[in-house]
Formats: sequence, C-alpha cells, structure tokens
Amino acid sequence: MKRWAVVIGYTLLIYASLPFARTWQQFLREKLGADFNLTFNFFILSIGILTVFSLSRKVAKTAFWSSMGVLLVLVFLAAQMPIPEERMHLLQYAVLGYLISWAFQTTGALVTRIAWVICLGALIGLGDEAIQWVLPSRVFDWWDVGYNVTGITFGAALFQILK
Repeated sequence: MKRWAVVIGYTLLIYASLPFARTWQQFLREKLGADFNLTFNFFILSIGILTVFSLSRKVAKTAFWSSMGVLLVLVFLAAQMPIPEERMHLLQYAVLGYLISWAFQTTGALVTRIAWVICLGALIGLGDEAIQWVLPSRVFDWWDVGYNVTGITFGAALFQILK
C-alpha cells in the first residue's frame, strides 16, 4: 500500500504543478538565458546518474551499465525536443513509470505487469492533458500523451533492469 501511496502522491504533484509549470519554466529561462536547455538536461542527467550510482551496489555490473544506457538514451531524446514542456513530459513520466513498476513489482507475470504499467501511465497522462484542456493557459495535446507513454516505457524498462 505504501508503494501506491508514493505513486498517487507523485501523480498529484504532477497534476498540482500544471497551473504553475509554464510560469516556472519561463522564470528559469529568463534567469539562465540560452543555457536553460543545456542546464536542464545536465541537471536531469546528473540526478539519474546519482540515482543509478546509489543503486549500483545492489545490482550487477551488466544491469548498472544497461541502466546507464537507458538513462543516456532518455536524456538524448529529451535534448532533441525543441519545446521544454515536451522534455518535462518525457522525464516526469519516466519517473512515474519507474514508480508504477515498483508498485506493481509483486503482481503477475512480467508482460502483464508491463502492460498494466503502460496502461495506467497512459491513463494518468490522459488525466494530465484533460486538466490542461480546462486551464486557460494550457491545451490538450495528443503528442504530449505520446511523450507520457514513451516516458512511462523508459521508466518501466529502467526498473526492470535495476530490480
């Protein structure tokens, strides 16, 4: 139950940030200027690397390097996205995918668990977009749902490698 409380808490954090996220990003862009994108990607990569290193004593070297590869591909994909909100979707939902995988860890066969993780993540992503649809400064975007599902898939893969 504790694991699901973490998933719900993180989901609520994503939803609660929606009215303020664009303002926060604009503030950071003004303060950091042209370096905003580079700084953001470096920050995310650093957090990921520190997380994987903290887990590295508990996993085999193959799992460690595989997880580093998944993390680097994720950051590379995020760096290619021209719109910062798209990066946020991908990275936020990668964390969510990891957390949902952690919550589903003891349920059913691997393929079934991953299917449930992706379906639940997609539903949460649709909820995210539905909230944006009713906010005056935001819009519903199917591309964002796709980025959410991609992030969920990366997070689920990272969890499976590290577990």
